[in-house]
Amino acid sequence: MPTYQVFEPDDGTRTQANAERVVFLREKFSIWAFIFTPFWLLRHRLWLGFVAWLVAFMAITLIGVALGFGPYAGMAASIFPSLFFGLEAVSMRGRKLLRSGYRDAGVVIAEDLETAERRFFDTWKLAPVKSDHPYAPGAAPTAYPDTKLAAAEQQVIGMFPTPGQR
Repeated sequence: MPTYQVFEPDDGTRTQANAERVVFLREKFSIWAFIFTPFWLLRHRLWLGFVAWLVAFMAITLIGVALGFGPYAGMAASIFPSLFFGLEAVSMRGRKLLRSGYRDAGVVIAEDLETAERRFFDTWKLAPVKSDHPYAPGAAPTAYPDTKLAAAEQQVIGMFPTPGQR
């Protein structure tokens, strides 16, 4: 079943305008990034990836020619950088979104994009915005409400008894 990575704007509000900006990326091999690698990289504004592809393409072609394989063998070997970008296309777009003001909102497993959007937005409306602290200051429940009383009665600190007692 297809898996979608979900990215939402990281401005801290969940409004209708931000709902329109939520991005779903399906985890799969990108045939377009494989076949049209330089154009795909430029379309998605992945400049560093484009430079890396160009350097790898030129290096493989030049090394193939220098070793005497001819220009066609070098060009055939240059298919490997395109294969890499086809495999890593979704990850590269996800990292680009994280750098450009989005945050990872989770993963949705659904049969198609429409179902993924429906599942995500059903919980998105109800879920509070994540912050560094899951509770408001002073509202966090205590983990062990009777810690002082329990320690005084049992003379135990954690799992170890106090020295001299058995």
